[in-house]
Amino acid sequence: MAPHFIGEAIEVTTGGEVKEPLSFVWRGTAYEIAEVIAAWLDWGFAAGAVQRNWRTRRHRNYFRVRVTSGEIFEMYVDRGPAGERSEWFLYQQLE
Repeated sequence: MAPHFIGEAIEVTTGGEVKEPLSFVWRGTAYEIAEVIAAWLDWGFAAGAVQRNWRTRRHRNYFRVRVTSGEIFEMYVDRGPAGERSEWFLYQQLE
């Protein structure tokens, strides 16, 4: 199956020392995460960024997860400045 782009905000429950995702809600359906397959950081710059400095850099943590139904998704958390709420997004469905 080819990747299916989603790009929607989701509600995520995290846990553990490194705050990995445990479950998420997408379009009213709850998904339990059975396995975190991979995790990586993105500290790049947005395409077309006029300035390239620490203030315009992305701060995202990506996760590829398998849910209990067997589907595989990629999600990320946009980490804002200290004290601000982080936002989670469902990026794509892989299987």
